[in-house]
Amino acid sequence: MANKTIHDGQTCLESRGIVARNENIVRNDYNINEEYGPTHPDAISNGDPQGKGTGHGGHGHWLPDCSKPTNSINYSNFDTENGGGEYDINGRNGIGGRNAAMSYSLYNKEYGYGLNLINTEKNQAEGQYVMK
Repeated sequence: MANKTIHDGQTCLESRGIVARNENIVRNDYNINEEYGPTHPDAISNGDPQGKGTGHGGHGHWLPDCSKPTNSINYSNFDTENGGGEYDINGRNGIGGRNAAMSYSLYNKEYGYGLNLINTEKNQAEGQYVMK
């Protein structure tokens, strides 16, 4: 059984947690005076590797809308062209990056991927299962 002895109104675990928190908080970039949030420089894509969001019209945390299916998310307010950090956009060490992927992708903003692009008639004739 765990030691539940209380000293100064705190259990041993609480007391050790406070000590550990104070030791670790000095190494953290974010604190009560400079909290991390959607407008923090490390949250905004401004050319450095840290930022991912765009800082405007982006998608923050939200509470579920119980009138909609639980497995659907409205992505209409996502800025997918301006977000991402340096490595997301240009890759790293010659590997990856959105710009490289878009240069050889079959699909792009003008020619988007969709169900109508693929003809599955032959697959269906060969016995592919079709959900209706």
